[in-house]
Amino acid sequence: MSLSQTASNSEQNREAEGITPVLSLSNVSKNFPGKKVLKSIDLQIAPGELVALVGNNGQGKTTLMKLILGLLNSDSGEILINGESATSNRSIAQKSIFGYLPETTAFYPNLTGLETLYYFADLKQESRSKVLEVLRIVGLAHAARYRVKTYSKGMKQRLGLAQALLGKPKLLLLDEPTNGLDPSGIHEFYQILGRLKNEGVAILMSSHLLAEIQPRSDVLVLLKDGVISANGTVESLICDAELPSIIKFHKGAGFNETLLDELLQQHTIEKTYNEHTDSFVLTCHPSHKQALLLSLLSADELISNLIVNDPGLEELFLQLNSGLEIT
Repeated sequence: MSLSQTASNSEQNREAEGITPVLSLSNVSKNFPGKKVLKSIDLQIAPGELVALVGNNGQGKTTLMKLILGLLNSDSGEILINGESATSNRSIAQKSIFGYLPETTAFYPNLTGLETLYYFADLKQESRSKVLEVLRIVGLAHAARYRVKTYSKGMKQRLGLAQALLGKPKLLLLDEPTNGLDPSGIHEFYQILGRLKNEGVAILMSSHLLAEIQPRSDVLVLLKDGVISANGTVESLICDAELPSIIKFHKGAGFNETLLDELLQQHTIEKTYNEHTDSFVLTCHPSHKQALLLSLLSADELISNLIVNDPGLEELFLQLNSGLEIT
């Protein structure tokens, strides 16, 4: 199965279940003078789904978000919001479904957090009574009357998320949203996203923090050279890519190198010895891992201190971006 087939299967499942995507892009392209930035983009986001958008700098992530928001017009293709065309001339109802947090937030420094959100509430035609509610959601209720110029970078990022939540959006677009947040802030941020997902809010989030988004995303979309080169769950993409596991161990009390070599020969695996750590390292194909581990553990005290490092999103990202030219 190719790395793009997983997404096709999930989209077919949505159709079979009668789920209308909050957002659907079909064959969407965007060109700038002298450069094709996005080419034939197909993407769907369902209610309650978190889609992680990843890719190196300059691959079109921010441009894609601007197309979705209507800040840029596509050169070809179709954009649907809740099943209705939104390629051009969007209705107020279509615009109201979005909440957007840009990578860099900028607020009037002499306004308080409360005054800042009153301003955005008025722009979105949202009741000011909702402002304190979203401040509580993002953990800024205690700083509501502090001037923004006194906010830390993490507090400003929380304020940015608060303005994105005004109006109860059905689709959140988050561009590097955890910039400036400390570990506890990141944890709280994803708790907020989890609650929003449970309420049916769809989320498209770009991030370079791969280890952070791996366990939290439902779907991963990789942009490379302006096209979607991978689309599916992290687990399915890693499986399809057949990335190896790394197995490390030390000599056990009954270590016998001849026996070890015989076991490894059965699985066509070569060993590497690390003099600095006095340990062995095996690079194992996924299809061989279970049988190999069983053989190693069944041999009486052959090995000790076994560590298995399975591939993750970072390894997948590096493989899929191999040979990429940065422009």
